[in-house]
Amino acid sequence: MQEKKRKPNIIDFVILLAVLAVLAAVGYRVVIYPGGQENVRIRYVLEVPQIQTEFCSKAIPESPVFAYNDKREIGIVSAISTAPTYFKGTDKEGNPIYTEMEDHSMLYVTIEADAVQTDTGYIVGGHSIQSGMSLAVQFPELYCEAQCISVNVIE
Repeated sequence: MQEKKRKPNIIDFVILLAVLAVLAAVGYRVVIYPGGQENVRIRYVLEVPQIQTEFCSKAIPESPVFAYNDKREIGIVSAISTAPTYFKGTDKEGNPIYTEMEDHSMLYVTIEADAVQTDTGYIVGGHSIQSGMSLAVQFPELYCEAQCISVNVIE
């Protein structure tokens, strides 16, 4: 007896598409959005040391903040504050002396963002946000290097 060759039909095509859709969904879940991660709203504070005081007003509340290297948004400025900057020196006996730097300030920028919580911190716009890490950031009118000094979940 000869076996008849079977040609693919529409049902075979639908089954193949269903299998591919399931594989794509599993791949997305495993690679792009692995389990154990949770979406949260965070507030983090960036410290910009020894910035010229005239540039502190360039970080404007309600303005977006971007990672400098790829221009992805990493949050919205919710508040800014400044503090005097001091130069630490020593006197003749080796005792510390702090002298205020007149034209420079410490800039503190509070940023809010939607983030994905991971075991090691938070991911915002594809960038890791953790207390203690340095970031190169771009505000609409200011580029600066900053250090994240705190991260808190607000929702």
